[in-house]
Amino acid sequence: MPFTLFHFGPGLLLKSAAPRQLSILSYAAANVVIDLESLYHLLHHDWPVHRWAHTFVAASLIGTAVGLVLSIALRRAAAQDTPRAPAFSGELNQIALIVGGFLGGVTHPLLDGLMHPDIRPFQPFTDANPLLGAVSLPLLLRLCVGTGLLGVTILLFRRSSRKAAA
Repeated sequence: MPFTLFHFGPGLLLKSAAPRQLSILSYAAANVVIDLESLYHLLHHDWPVHRWAHTFVAASLIGTAVGLVLSIALRRAAAQDTPRAPAFSGELNQIALIVGGFLGGVTHPLLDGLMHPDIRPFQPFTDANPLLGAVSLPLLLRLCVGTGLLGVTILLFRRSSRKAAA
């Protein structure tokens, strides 16, 4: 399903591990941009719906490009003296945006490759998908939700610890 929120769970856990080095904004945006391919093919009733954008090579390039575009757009917005809350300083820096976009791109074919039979994540090197069925769909969905909840919990704990120390 395009634009699935389940992809964001692992991203939140990654964000909690490196809050200043990864932008969840660009991670999420990369996932949505990659799924534009699936949306297009679903709307046109084309099979397969997951094609070139759902490969590790293309998705990592797309994610990196999304991070770069966001960093340029946000740099221009910052140049106009747009007020920004201190909590977003780690979320909106250029490196964090690029890293978030890249990781969003890389994890997309990984997660989709576990559940969608039409994905060929290792193209152009092989048409094989050794990821398919490595975990059951219910387990995959629980892991995505669980990593998201754990990531949010860690982020909230870090935030309350900083406030208590201040």
